[in-house]
Amino acid sequence: MWSLKRTLVRFGRLRKFRTIRRGVPIDTQAHEAFLRHRQVWQQKAVLRSIYNEEFFARLLASRKAGGVSVEVGGGAGFFKEFSPSVICTDLIQSPWLDAVVDAQRLPFRSSSVSNIFGLDMLHHIASPMMFLNEAQRVLIESGRIILVEPWITPFSYFIYRYLHQEDCELSARPWDAKEGELKLGKKAFEGNQAIPYLLFGPRNLSRTLEMLKGLRPVAIEPFCLFAYLLSCGFKPMNLLPVSFYPAVAKLERRTLQVWRRLAALRVLLVLEKTAPMPGRNSDQEQP
Repeated sequence: MWSLKRTLVRFGRLRKFRTIRRGVPIDTQAHEAFLRHRQVWQQKAVLRSIYNEEFFARLLASRKAGGVSVEVGGGAGFFKEFSPSVICTDLIQSPWLDAVVDAQRLPFRSSSVSNIFGLDMLHHIASPMMFLNEAQRVLIESGRIILVEPWITPFSYFIYRYLHQEDCELSARPWDAKEGELKLGKKAFEGNQAIPYLLFGPRNLSRTLEMLKGLRPVAIEPFCLFAYLLSCGFKPMNLLPVSFYPAVAKLERRTLQVWRRLAALRVLLVLEKTAPMPGRNSDQEQP
C-alpha cells in the first residue's frame, strides 16, 4: 500500500490519499455483506466464471491502454483479483482495498487517470452526477469511465422492482443536486437500480450529456440474461451447474440481438473524455 502511495505521489497523481487505518468508520452492514459475498464467491465456480467472462472481460476490453486505472466501489475486491494492477477503492474500509475513497470526491489530481472502472456502483452513489463530474476532472484526455450497471427493460424492471432487495424507482431525478444532498447519510448498499437507465437511456441521454460536456458516449450496450439469472447471483442457491455454463453463455451471446431491448439485465457504459474541462487548472484541488 505504501509503495502504491509513494508511486502516485511521485508522478503527481495524488492529492489526498486516505489509506486504510484504524479509526475509520465502518458501515457494519456493508462490511458483513462483503464477507457474505466473498464466501459465496468461493463456493460458486459458475458465479466466478460469469463475472470473469461477462463483466470483468467487458470492462478491460474497453479500457484505454497505459496509465493509471482506478476502480471505484471495489466492494468485495473481485475485480482486483482479476486485474491486480488496478487501484481498488471503496468508501467502506476493507483489508483487500488499496485505499478508502469517496467516489464523489476523488483524491487524484486533475487529468491524471486513464481509466475509472465501476461494477454495480453508480446506482449506489448518493449524487451520481457529482461522481461523473469528478471522474471527468481526474481523467486524462481520451481517458474513460467504464461501468457495468443494472439496466431497465420490460423484463428486468419486473425482476428489479419486485424480486430484488434494492429499489427500482423510475421517478428519481439523478440530475438534481438537491436530491443527492438529501441522501448523503445513506448506507452503502442502499441504491436505485433505475439510475443508470435514467441517466443514459434514450429518453434522457441528451440531458445527461448536456451536463457532462467533456464526455462522449463510446458504448451503451445492454447485455446479460440467462446465465446470471440461473446462477441466482450472490444467493446461496444455484440453478446452473458450472459444466453447463459454456453452453448457456454461448446461447446467450448468439441470441443477444433478439432479447437485448426487451430483457437485458445489465449495460456496459463507456464514456470518454474529449477535452479538458473549461476553466479548470490541472492542479486545482477540491476544498
